[in-house]
Amino acid sequence: MSVKATSPWKWVPSLYFMEGLPFTMVVVVSTIMYKNFGIDNALITYYTGWLVLPWTLKPLWSWFIDLYRTKRWWIYSMQFLFSLSMVLAAVSLHLPAFFQLSLIAFSLSALAASSHDIAADGFYLISLTSGQQSFFVGMQSAFFQVAKIFGSGLLVIISGYLLKVTNHNAALSWSIVLFIAAGTSLVIAAYHFTVLPRTEVRVRKPMAEVFPEIKDVFVSLFKLDQIWIIFLFALTFRLGETMLAKTVPLFILDSRAVGGLGFDNSYMGLTNICTLISTVIAGILGGVLISKFGLKRCLWPMLLFVNIPHLVFVYLAYAQPTQEIVPLVLQIVEYFAVNISLTGYMMVLFYAVRDSKYKTSHYAFIAAIMMLANMVPSMISGSLQEMLGYKHYFLTILFSHFSNYILFKK
Repeated sequence: MSVKATSPWKWVPSLYFMEGLPFTMVVVVSTIMYKNFGIDNALITYYTGWLVLPWTLKPLWSWFIDLYRTKRWWIYSMQFLFSLSMVLAAVSLHLPAFFQLSLIAFSLSALAASSHDIAADGFYLISLTSGQQSFFVGMQSAFFQVAKIFGSGLLVIISGYLLKVTNHNAALSWSIVLFIAAGTSLVIAAYHFTVLPRTEVRVRKPMAEVFPEIKDVFVSLFKLDQIWIIFLFALTFRLGETMLAKTVPLFILDSRAVGGLGFDNSYMGLTNICTLISTVIAGILGGVLISKFGLKRCLWPMLLFVNIPHLVFVYLAYAQPTQEIVPLVLQIVEYFAVNISLTGYMMVLFYAVRDSKYKTSHYAFIAAIMMLANMVPSMISGSLQEMLGYKHYFLTILFSHFSNYILFKK
């Protein structure tokens, strides 16, 4: 029986905040930071696209975290490591080879964060009763979003202010921001070292039993009913959204002369805060609609909804509005639409494993394969945008999405 020395209220929110903060810093904030340094869009999307790899491959080493040390140890150790990686990234910005060195630091962040996520989710399951798990499941998502608001919202706004007062000294401004992220993680890691309940060490399977089970999980995955159709559907469903996610910050920050909107980091941070709030509302509403009307009736409208972001950015690329309120409102609508649609996408993945004897493992593998496959479009998105220009780039994404309607009939 697990020993719960501390109320879950004292550690569940901070635990899932620390799932969201590293992911946001590595995947979102790094893109904005490199843009401020004048790095080409093609290089930004290509190299920051690679940073997602540890999250896609984490099912491959989750067994090691189960076998070595305790999940409690992994949690605070990886939080300390993330803090260290942010310090290394901050220092590297002042060196001639800052781009290469900071990418190495962010890669270390990604490895630490993905390992932390495995341990955190496992710790949640062994430290709480089934009733507590159900009660706090909403807290996981909520504080993951709080971390995204803190990272891609507040910290980006701070970077915008610092860029103004330092006469656009990107190295100094972003070093301060990265030190803030490092300090936040360090404080939370120290906090977790003292407050995380010391759950008992579970009896672990010997290595000889672990590997045959992993092999069976992987082989049986590709025997699931209609798995290849579901793979194709899921890949094409997120194609446009994946490419937009990498290039939208670049579009907002790029000058109007090259087809962008020409806004600054402070505006970018405010936009991220507003759209993330819209995301939370959309996710809740999408779940309510599916539970009321069923997945089959909701999926077709959700397929139509996912095209709204593409239409929004086609309009913004052609109109290039100068009023800040116009793109802000349109992006709130865009995020609302796409996240209602993503609720249907997630339910399709749940549908794929409905008859599996390894539901949790198969879902994790499918989600990882989806993320791995979506890496490639995000990596080439900058090159494609530079080749086509923003107007034709957003039109290409819009028209490429229509393959979903054929796969939906399947």
